[in-house]
Amino acid sequence: MPPIRTLSLLLIALAAWSAAPSAHAQFGNKDSVRCESKDTRRETCETSWPGQTRLTRQLSDTTCVQGKNWGATPGKVWVERGCRAEFGPQYSGQEVRCESNDGRYKACGKNLYGNADLIRQLSDTPCREGVSWGTRGGAVWVDKGCRGVFRVGESGGRYSTTCASENGRRQTCAWDSKRGKPVLLEALSKSPCVQGSSWGYDKKQGLWVDEGCRGRFGLR
Repeated sequence: MPPIRTLSLLLIALAAWSAAPSAHAQFGNKDSVRCESKDTRRETCETSWPGQTRLTRQLSDTTCVQGKNWGATPGKVWVERGCRAEFGPQYSGQEVRCESNDGRYKACGKNLYGNADLIRQLSDTPCREGVSWGTRGGAVWVDKGCRGVFRVGESGGRYSTTCASENGRRQTCAWDSKRGKPVLLEALSKSPCVQGSSWGYDKKQGLWVDEGCRGRFGLR
């Protein structure tokens, strides 16, 4: 390649690099955004969740302090003064563990009102909302062998649930069909989660996982 042409290409690449923004947002998934302040400048990054935002992992040597060098408004997060971090949705509500032993009915907690989600199933027996678990009178109830961890209250993030195939066995997990079809938001297992093979959903069977797949499922 002629020297003049090589020099021209190098100058073009250098110009493109110098024009790149000093901070940026990187989406690892729909529930995470990376926002960076380079050279202490203020930068604003878009978020994909509707509610409040929390810092999930600091990336900079500079300590990120909310209200000082980072903050958030609906749909956006801003950083400055060298703060670089990953951010995600801030969930509210109260978590409660409730277990139906020997298949018996049990009520757990008090003064629990608002939307309820099964966030972690602990039993081999499937937990199905309205069938083997639900809320009533300010408490979470379980029955028919369902054991799980539930979140009750308004949630600042997107509706989601965790479903796990223990010991490679097929498992069915609670999913509110009125919210639409779930997608895999985050794989939590070493075993691959492949739609149609190791996880899936239909209105009759509900949300299911198999072959060691463990993941968090929700809406895009």
